[in-house]
Amino acid sequence: MNAFGESASMPVTSAAPAPSVTAASVTTGSLAGGTAVSLAGQGLGSVVSVSVGGVPATSVAIDGEGTVTFVTPPAADYQPAAAALSLANADGTVVDTGQTFTYTAVTPVDQQMQYAFAHWKDYNLADWSVFSDNDCGNFVNQTLVARGWEQNDDWYSNYGSGGDYSYSWIRGNEMDDYLDSRPETTRLELSDRASLKIGDVVMFDWDPQNDNGVDHTMLVSRVDRNADGSVSVKMVGHTVDAQYRDLDTAITVENPGGTAHFYSIA
Repeated sequence: MNAFGESASMPVTSAAPAPSVTAASVTTGSLAGGTAVSLAGQGLGSVVSVSVGGVPATSVAIDGEGTVTFVTPPAADYQPAAAALSLANADGTVVDTGQTFTYTAVTPVDQQMQYAFAHWKDYNLADWSVFSDNDCGNFVNQTLVARGWEQNDDWYSNYGSGGDYSYSWIRGNEMDDYLDSRPETTRLELSDRASLKIGDVVMFDWDPQNDNGVDHTMLVSRVDRNADGSVSVKMVGHTVDAQYRDLDTAITVENPGGTAHFYSIA
């Protein structure tokens, strides 16, 4: 009661709006990731992370209560798919935004990686057959065709239909020389690994002391920049069929004393 015998009213407070998303600025993008997306809604000030199909996005930023921006990660196994967008709040709750992001093959690298992950263990025998002793070069060169490279007199294979091929298609040293001759490729060394990109080519020499050159080839499938500043490289390829074979394990544990160099493709 106040001095006049009237009841004092209690202050009215409004509950913070529940987190919700009403729109996404971009709904489709590259299989390789890297698409910037902005989500508009309300109650978004406590968001701490964004997931795309269950995979954490990068570069998450909050603008007040109404906007969240982020950059998409690569698609799962580099395959086209519709991925649900979800948010995680500081209190641990997860919000289903009701929005999806559709991954599609946009770039030549997308086409290359889509092919690589479709055929890393399910070999494309109908189009390319298989070199039974060592199919690593055959596979990597197939992915370069999927990327848009055209076969020529110096680099080709019709092994499946006619039994013919260039040595640059299947032999490590000849393939190394051919890649080095291409105008869109740049040779990198182990010390340059921070400059690698998805779709670049890895050339291994398991026994450099014997001076016999390249023994194996694979394709960069992931480049991880670790918290300690180091860079880990994962690879997809044939012969040792793998999606994410670790570069350092390959040249230390699996082939002690081995080394590698790379071809970065513009």
